[in-house]
Amino acid sequence: MELNFSFFVKLLYVIIALVTFLVLYIRYKQTYWQKRGVPTLPNSHWLFGNVKSIINGTQPPAFVIGDLHKQASESDDILGIYILSKPFLLVRNPELIKHILVKDFNYFQDRYFSARSPHDKIGSSGLFNIKNPEWRQLRTKITPVFTSGKLKKAFYLIAKTAESMNKYLEQQFSDGKKTKTIGMKDVALRYTTDIISSVAFGIQVNSFDPEKVQFFNQAQKGLTLTFRRAMQFFLAFFFPNASWFVGQMLGESTNYFRKVFWDSMDSREANKTKRGDLIDSLLELKNEEQGNGFKFEGDALVGQSAIFFVAGRESSVTTITMTLYQLAKHPEYQKRAREEIQEVLKEHGMTYESYQKMKYLNQIISEILRMYPPAPLIDRVAKFDYKIPGTKVVVEKGTPVYVALGGLHYDAKYHPDPHSFNPDRFSDENKDKIVPFSYMPFGEGPRACIGKTVIYYKIFLYHWHNIVNFCY
Repeated sequence: MELNFSFFVKLLYVIIALVTFLVLYIRYKQTYWQKRGVPTLPNSHWLFGNVKSIINGTQPPAFVIGDLHKQASESDDILGIYILSKPFLLVRNPELIKHILVKDFNYFQDRYFSARSPHDKIGSSGLFNIKNPEWRQLRTKITPVFTSGKLKKAFYLIAKTAESMNKYLEQQFSDGKKTKTIGMKDVALRYTTDIISSVAFGIQVNSFDPEKVQFFNQAQKGLTLTFRRAMQFFLAFFFPNASWFVGQMLGESTNYFRKVFWDSMDSREANKTKRGDLIDSLLELKNEEQGNGFKFEGDALVGQSAIFFVAGRESSVTTITMTLYQLAKHPEYQKRAREEIQEVLKEHGMTYESYQKMKYLNQIISEILRMYPPAPLIDRVAKFDYKIPGTKVVVEKGTPVYVALGGLHYDAKYHPDPHSFNPDRFSDENKDKIVPFSYMPFGEGPRACIGKTVIYYKIFLYHWHNIVNFCY
């Protein structure tokens, strides 16, 4: 009995010693920025660092990092933060942001985020995920897909796809009632799914037809945010080396979308037809001579349509629904937009030229993208040691660097009265006053979102069709 008691006492001492060592080690790790003279925030949690509310699930990551930006002193161009015990650098100054994203891009070529998994070639091959030098090779090949001529064709594809949504909404009022409550997030999800199926997978579907919802249902099945998927995104953003835990980007629907993609590719190749979508361009790349480096074959090809799908679906839905929310709160802005649309349609009809002339609707969307940016965290990682211009601070190789748009877009220094919805910030008279790199909803520089114009078309055409026909 005495022997057992003695053993447990020793075991307790060992446990206490290990816990004490762990706590001291973590606290030591959380002095990284202080030792380098970089400003930090007080009251960092001893275990979770500055992100306790992310770990306990009370706030989403982008909101938390954006709030850290706001808590910093107005004079701080950079802020050192800790995610658990790992140091991250938060950049707050637009001129320094310009250096990192553009001028000194050679030091920050890659995103820190990575959903690359040895078990998911589709998710690992998309332009968003891959690293240099493969990224540069892929970007060079993919860029011609987004030329102005091809984007104009995409505009008309999207406009045609929107007709299914129009018919659905008109049917909701076929009983003669003038007001109805409709779940507009579901409408937006179906609308964006139809567009992406057309532009990225080369097929025409109708998610508003109960008999033709297989594509939509598979998208919901594969992309719905579950606890497991949320954990995968957390690891991909903050601890990308844990790629072994990251599942397939398209989830349980991977095989379905792979089949849809190859059916579309094979049909297009056999019929020798073209419709001005991503499939046309990927078919050309597939049939080119494959050199060294990135090869357009197999799941690497599927990955280009898949990342377009994943990145463009939920982000567009958020922007669309938040636009409706703000217009419902501000009927005067809604009325002004409707009058502009009606006036332009009378003169030009529903054409690309009309899109270019609808200045006020574009102002509304730009302001929504400021308040609710589709990708609220811009991330890079230092490829080499980097000395911040005008300081003695050196960002060591491998250090993650963030720009929090949830903080930058709400910084009163650059956007006066930032919590007010004010489309006139982007009027011809005011838009030139916006400080460069203080507003960048799709990022900036070589790593900016390559599909931003298509995403913008989706958002614009949704509201073009709806504002002219309905009041919210």
